[in-house]
Amino acid sequence: MPLVTQAEYAKLRRCSEAAVSTAKKDRIKGAVVTRDGKTWIDSERADQLWKRNSRPRRGSAQADKPDRKQPAELSLDRMPTDLALQAFIMGLPEDQIPDDLSEITRRKEHYEAERRRVAALKDRGEVVPAADVKTEAFECARGVRDALLRLADRLAPLLAATTDARECHRLLSEEHRVALRALADG
Repeated sequence: MPLVTQAEYAKLRRCSEAAVSTAKKDRIKGAVVTRDGKTWIDSERADQLWKRNSRPRRGSAQADKPDRKQPAELSLDRMPTDLALQAFIMGLPEDQIPDDLSEITRRKEHYEAERRRVAALKDRGEVVPAADVKTEAFECARGVRDALLRLADRLAPLLAATTDARECHRLLSEEHRVALRALADG
């Protein structure tokens, strides 16, 4: 188990230190060792992991072998279609399919159960689209705003003629109550 630094491993692999740094995050993660606060790479284990977890470069002799299936490219820029996912999975070589599928199965089942639960809530009317809620809230807020803006126009003549403070307070309170009742009624 020869332990080497990242720079030494990059020289052994004849690649850049940046490529090794990137590979340390996922491709050769199992070969990274920390001792005395310093990070080392087990070069033999890293070579095995690198070979197993990497696709050969285009134009290389290994990439040009006709017997090895290349997995289809899967772009995560947008949601992949079912056909794209199926093509990607079918194109994976046996050694790239995870040994422990229980985690994948558990996540898939959870996702499907969650989709079914939300669909049932939608069918019962307990869940509504967010866009509908936003539209309704906007219309309701606009109604309250309009009622409050009209308040001054309606009350100005009445308040100007009234000298009693209690009467002014009653008129203002009643108009506020009417506007807030409209908000509560939706």
